[in-house]
Amino acid sequence: MRASREMMAWQVALGLLLAPASLLQSAALGAEARSPQFFQLFTPVSDTEQNGMEPVPELQKKADQGSSNAEYKLGLVYDAGVGAPQDLAKAAYWYQRAADQGHVAAQFNLGLMCASGRGVAQDLVRAHMWLNLAAAGSQAAARGERDLVAKKMTRSQLGEAVRLAREWQPTVPAR
Repeated sequence: MRASREMMAWQVALGLLLAPASLLQSAALGAEARSPQFFQLFTPVSDTEQNGMEPVPELQKKADQGSSNAEYKLGLVYDAGVGAPQDLAKAAYWYQRAADQGHVAAQFNLGLMCASGRGVAQDLVRAHMWLNLAAAGSQAAARGERDLVAKKMTRSQLGEAVRLAREWQPTVPAR
């Protein structure tokens, strides 16, 4: 059940960030996410206005320059395996870079990955820290996920996670 919530979270986030408005008119994003039009969003084309999405190489270039939005979107691409082969380690890497800069959605996704061990070693302390930061940044589902993680932690782990979240400071990318 937890894996399906994670999958739904990235599908929704990916669709909302990358889909043209015409695809978002449907409330049933899950069905839209499997449509041929959705997959075309990730196909590099010369006319990027045709599909309303930057090609993956453009995202890569912007991410390499330190854009937290591009880093987050690359995390989504590798998490979903749409536009590039699925690579959870790469997804975690790009989420980490964006999360380090304070990107709330990346903090949420990275927290989920740390909680479940998807693409990274399972680490409840890091999961709680990232979900706590995402909750503080008004990420709607982060509080509930953080509380679920907290139920699996010892008092010592919980104290460490809270301390790390309090001490956390966003980084500024090197340009």
